[in-house]
Amino acid sequence: MKPITYITLFFAPAMAAILYFYLNNKNTGKFGSLLVKSYFAGFAGALILVVALTISGWIGLNDLTSLKRTLFYTFITVGFSSELGKYLLFRYYIIPHREIDRPLNAITYSVMITLGFATITLLFYFLNFFKLQSVYPSTMYPFIYIPANLIFAVIMGFFVGFSRFLSMTYLYSIIGLFGAAFFHGIFKFCLVTHDFKLLTLFAFGSCLIVLVLIVKATLARPETLG
Repeated sequence: MKPITYITLFFAPAMAAILYFYLNNKNTGKFGSLLVKSYFAGFAGALILVVALTISGWIGLNDLTSLKRTLFYTFITVGFSSELGKYLLFRYYIIPHREIDRPLNAITYSVMITLGFATITLLFYFLNFFKLQSVYPSTMYPFIYIPANLIFAVIMGFFVGFSRFLSMTYLYSIIGLFGAAFFHGIFKFCLVTHDFKLLTLFAFGSCLIVLVLIVKATLARPETLG
């Protein structure tokens, strides 16, 4: 791993700090303090991933010796457990706050949780906490890890955020969880299999989807939803 990759450890905290100071100056009340809580909630959200990787390692499922194991590792062990940890804190700890008064704010807090999650999990990666560095492209992975997680954050933030203002609360929440987990799984699968053509298509397609979701959330008004 090239020494320059270690600068990526500072990307997520720096982005979180910029986001906090920018939005805290534009909003009143407890908006800023909830951003801080969201960031550190991301640390706690990594616990489920830690447990999943530990159990998976104990029973030998981290040895990617077949396509079935690779799919299970990328979509369940990593993808689903990562997003489940974020989801539980986002849905049941952050969303109920009155600062979530429109869908775009939900995306903002989802992004903040993800930045906290990325901060601690990228540190785990550099420390080789689970002996998995060899699974991913060593130089590429740290640079694309945070942008990819931001994509998942927007997907989850959009649907779980909308669930606060719609009668179909459960349905939208589940779509947010499984949508983010599915995209996370594809991302990990591309990296583990070193399928960079598929990764390029995934990046292009997911960025378009995220752009549409952000625009829709920006234009949405709570009083018109229901």
